[in-house]
Amino acid sequence: MQAVFQAPGKNYSWRFPDDVLAVFQPIYSVYQGCVVAVEALARIRASNGEILLPMQFLPFLTLDQRRELSRQMLLAGIDLLETLEAGGVSIDLSFNVDPDFMEDQDCIPCFLGVLGNTSIAPQRITLELLESGDFLQGDIAVDRLHSLRETGASIALDDIGSAYSSLLRLKNLPIQKIKLDQELVRDLDREPKIMAFLQSMKFLADGLGAILIVEGVETITILDAVAQLRQDLVQGYAIARPMPAEALLAFISAGALPDISPAPQSLLGAYAAHVLRRPLMYSLDQEKDSAALARFLENCPLLGYLRTHASAVGDTVLAAYTALLQEQQGLRQDRVNQQITETELRVQSLLYDAIRAEP
Repeated sequence: MQAVFQAPGKNYSWRFPDDVLAVFQPIYSVYQGCVVAVEALARIRASNGEILLPMQFLPFLTLDQRRELSRQMLLAGIDLLETLEAGGVSIDLSFNVDPDFMEDQDCIPCFLGVLGNTSIAPQRITLELLESGDFLQGDIAVDRLHSLRETGASIALDDIGSAYSSLLRLKNLPIQKIKLDQELVRDLDREPKIMAFLQSMKFLADGLGAILIVEGVETITILDAVAQLRQDLVQGYAIARPMPAEALLAFISAGALPDISPAPQSLLGAYAAHVLRRPLMYSLDQEKDSAALARFLENCPLLGYLRTHASAVGDTVLAAYTALLQEQQGLRQDRVNQQITETELRVQSLLYDAIRAEP
């Protein structure tokens, strides 16, 4: 049944479900160099032509309407996948599901019912659950999600980092994918310390046997940094903005994808490469292998970038590591450890300021 909504204080209205639109954002594999999936995202076209984002209309919808919204996104995504497959392109689909809907006993029959009349296997579908809400805290979540997994579909926990409680439940939930909250990642070039959190989430996903998808990769510089951390799956404006199905078909056909270099192309990317390799530097120090430590610094991607991109901060960082190698000789091991830590902290502070200052 159609419902008409008038947003408080706004000069427009919209109808549900008639004004619902589906747009699609590619999920890109850095390793494969291609789009491997799309996420179906809901939008509303208001009476004044404005395209509304979920935060502008979801609060007005009932649970039944949110359920219908998820069903429409699944149907639109399946249509897209079947069209792509007819052209010889096979990719996967993600769509958002309200966690409250998962408490409904009909959720799995409803999901299978939609797929029953299509050629798309459940194994190509990922249901994204928001980290917020109470569903993931209840015992019913484990049983319901296991039942959903038995259909062959994958389950992703969306917006990890926007709340804390469900992190404690990850070890018990049958989650195959983790999506990092885009609000964290899109600030990476202004707050480089987020790099440590991103790396920790990658370790967590690896430890759980889950796949990490990093959202909010909005700039080429952030894409460079994420790639240097050896993160495979990314999503964001640096790849493509959400777009209608017709535009996505043209986008994939054109192959207009970013060219990602193995070597860092930005100071942020160079720092990310260094963060990834830093544990190796400490291990070489513990082994008291000064020659190996010298080779490590000689081949360090960060120092290589600074040597070829002259700057005041680069000169200071290079001088700091040169002094570290010179002072290491003849020192007690505990003093060497302290000097490495002090040097790393000083370099980190210098790089943070330099990265923030970049245009």
